[in-house]
Amino acid sequence: MTVHTTYFGGLSQFDPDTEDDVFGVVRYPKDFVERVTDRNIPAVAPPEDLLNAYKTVEDAAEENGESNPPAIAWNSVEYERRYLEYLKRDGPQAVIDELADCARERDLWLVCWEEDARWCHRRLLANVVVDRLEESDVAHHPNPLTIPVDSGDSEPDDSTDETATLRDFAEAGGD
Repeated sequence: MTVHTTYFGGLSQFDPDTEDDVFGVVRYPKDFVERVTDRNIPAVAPPEDLLNAYKTVEDAAEENGESNPPAIAWNSVEYERRYLEYLKRDGPQAVIDELADCARERDLWLVCWEEDARWCHRRLLANVVVDRLEESDVAHHPNPLTIPVDSGDSEPDDSTDETATLRDFAEAGGD
């Protein structure tokens, strides 16, 4: 089975099968989330303090004219480390067990607001779920416009996350 990740706008573009489980993983869902997912699971959304810290730094970076505010925010607030630490709590662990059980039966979709999977908790969550499974894959479906496309004309370099291309992202398994 495959654990897919995408953003809400990508659901219609990537069109999950009717047999797939589609879960929102957002702290603050809007009304339409109930219509486009099987259910929302806020227990594995980022905790409020992490979301607030990220948004504060991202807004400041945007106001400052930075080229990649999400990357600056992600790195500044140590998003990955803090979110993965949050997932180790009992509540999120129970949900991860449930998600892994679902993924053993059918494809699973984890959906949230962020268009670019590089700066999104759903990428980390999908990897944690897949780590509990045998013979399962992760497929990230970001908005293609959020990742620069590598022309393939030159040798790949050791890109940082801020300049990673779609090819770099795919070769790294979306990590």
